[in-house]
Amino acid sequence: MPHLFYGRPNGEDVILDEHETQHLKVVRVKENQEIFVTDGEGKLYRCRVLKIGKDESIARLIESKVKKEKILSLTLCIASQRWERLRWLLEKAVELGVARLVVYKPNRGRSYVDKLDKLNLVIRNAAKQCARCHFPKLQVLDNLDLPVEPSRTFVLHQSGERLTISQAAHFESIIVGPEGDFTDAELVFLRSKYTLFSLGETIFRFETAALLVMGLMYFLNDPLEEV
Repeated sequence: MPHLFYGRPNGEDVILDEHETQHLKVVRVKENQEIFVTDGEGKLYRCRVLKIGKDESIARLIESKVKKEKILSLTLCIASQRWERLRWLLEKAVELGVARLVVYKPNRGRSYVDKLDKLNLVIRNAAKQCARCHFPKLQVLDNLDLPVEPSRTFVLHQSGERLTISQAAHFESIIVGPEGDFTDAELVFLRSKYTLFSLGETIFRFETAALLVMGLMYFLNDPLEEV
C-alpha cells in the first residue's frame, strides 16, 4: 500500500491535522493527488487531496471501506521507562496488532500522564508504517490500579514459574515490570492479584521479554489465518 495517513471524517471530506500535513509535504503529495487515509478505528478511505495548508489539510472522500485486520485480543501493561525504550516497545506492540496498551507508573518509574498526546502520536505513526487501520486504545496511569481482569492476567517476572504455551493461551493481559524491577511491596501486591510467570533462566530486558511473549500470543491467536 502507498503511504497511509490519518484523518478525521467531516461529511464528504477528511481533515488531516498538522502532523499529517507535514507527512504530506515530506512525501511530496500534491493537491488533486489520491491518497489513502484511516480514522484509526478500522476504516480505510481513498481520497483526493483538495488543500494542503500550513497546519491542516483537506481531502475529498472517494471511497470508504472497513479494512479486515487481525486484532490481537491482548492488553499489554508497560511500566513507564526511559523514553526511547518505551517508544520502541509501543511501536512493536502496534505492529503485532495488540488491542490495548496501558502505560503505568511503578515506584521505580516516571510519570507519563501528561504525555498522552505524545504517546498516541507514537502509536499513530507506528500504525501508519505497518498500514494498520485499527489503532490500539491507550491508557496512561500513575499507579498500579490496572484495568485488567486478574484471573486472565499474568506478570512477567523472574521469580514466577516457567511459562508454557498452554498457559499463555489462557491469558488476555500481560504486565511488564520496570527496568529496575518492582519493589518488594509491589511484588507482594502483584502476587496477591495475579499469576507470575518467567521465561526461564535467561534474564531478558523488559522490552525483550514483552516482545517474546507478544510474538507467542500472535501465533496462538492464529493471525495468519484468513477469517
